[in-house]
Amino acid sequence: MEQGRYTEQDRHTGSGGYPNQGGYPGSGGYPNQGGYANQGGGAAGPGIYPEQGRYVQQNGRMDWGAPLPNPSNGGGQNGNQGKNKFLLPIIIGGLILVIIIAVVIFVFVWKFVINGGKDVETIGDYYVTGCKEVMKVREKEEKDSKVIAKLDNGEKVSLIEKGGGNYWKVYIEAEEAIGYIDYHYLTNKSDAAMEPVTRYVNIKKEDSLSILSTPDVDGASLGIVKRGDEVTVLAHPDDTYAYIYAADESAYGYVERSKLSDEEVKDEPKEDTGAGNANNGQASADILGAGSPPVNYQGVYYVKVTKGYLALRNAKAFDTSNEIGKMYNGDYVQAIRTDEIYWYVYSPSLGAYGYTNSEYLVSSTSSAASAYSNVYYANVASGYLALRDAQAYDSANEIGKIANGQEVDVVDSSNGTYWYVYVPALKRYGYVNSEYLRR
Repeated sequence: MEQGRYTEQDRHTGSGGYPNQGGYPGSGGYPNQGGYANQGGGAAGPGIYPEQGRYVQQNGRMDWGAPLPNPSNGGGQNGNQGKNKFLLPIIIGGLILVIIIAVVIFVFVWKFVINGGKDVETIGDYYVTGCKEVMKVREKEEKDSKVIAKLDNGEKVSLIEKGGGNYWKVYIEAEEAIGYIDYHYLTNKSDAAMEPVTRYVNIKKEDSLSILSTPDVDGASLGIVKRGDEVTVLAHPDDTYAYIYAADESAYGYVERSKLSDEEVKDEPKEDTGAGNANNGQASADILGAGSPPVNYQGVYYVKVTKGYLALRNAKAFDTSNEIGKMYNGDYVQAIRTDEIYWYVYSPSLGAYGYTNSEYLVSSTSSAASAYSNVYYANVASGYLALRDAQAYDSANEIGKIANGQEVDVVDSSNGTYWYVYVPALKRYGYVNSEYLRR
């Protein structure tokens, strides 16, 4: 009957049927606007997977349809950008700190490893000059010491200390090395450095040319060269002087450039140099005693005695009564007549003519200096050691200046503080304060 059939309203109504608008309503069904709702513990939203829907964390589970993160509260990508801006200064600061640490380590290594724990203090720059191939820098102040560097002409070194003998202690910045170098091949002017060249002394036969200790007329004489002698030019310190090495004299020093020739100089023919022209053509007999230097002479010779002196005499014989002067080791004479044992000579140190025993004369100043084995060296921190003509400190008795490291041959050390010595560089005898000498 009518009441016993299922009516439209009886079918799945909101209370249990399936009406058109029914299904699983918002309280549990699947309406069109229903998704995965969060009210029922499931997941709901406007549509199945609408574009604006997304998963976000909420209360421990994923919530679909939560809003995008707000840039103002540091969320999302813009939030990361904020964090990056905060980290950038930290990164830059870290890099600067690393650089500072690296610099400190480098300075430490330089100071305490490379330079032996102390800064290198120098007192002037010098330049290599006059070497044929390379200049060897040695580990110690010895000619056979280990070579630690090799330098070319013109390369710079910085002087640390002037040592004894021929070697100075220097610092080579380009090699970061400290060693010893022969100071004869150094110049304090960069434009003076040069390759060594051979030159010849070009002066009159009767003249002699002094090798000077300094490039000026007041320099001490370190040796004598004559017409035709060969020398090696090591440097050109200025337009007037050349710095040379004279092998025959074993001497380094300065001579006038105008007295040197590029071409070999022929020796002039020897003239009759008898007594008649010994003293500017005065008497035909030998002049004995004081007089002016001779116009002509046969050569220059040096006194070589192991002790005492060599007498200049007014007769050709050994006799205490005929002495007219005393010549010491290293003094030189101009030989006028050499046909007997007793030569007729002129002594520049005495300014006198006379006879002397030729057995005590040699042709080289180095041979004369080698007569003494009691060799010392000047040892002064600054300035010079004075050579004096008396055993006392007095500015009026200075006769020479001895540079630090120059050789001093002791003749007599029995007179207390002031010793009697011969100085090869000055070719002179005198007294020095022994407190400023060292082996």
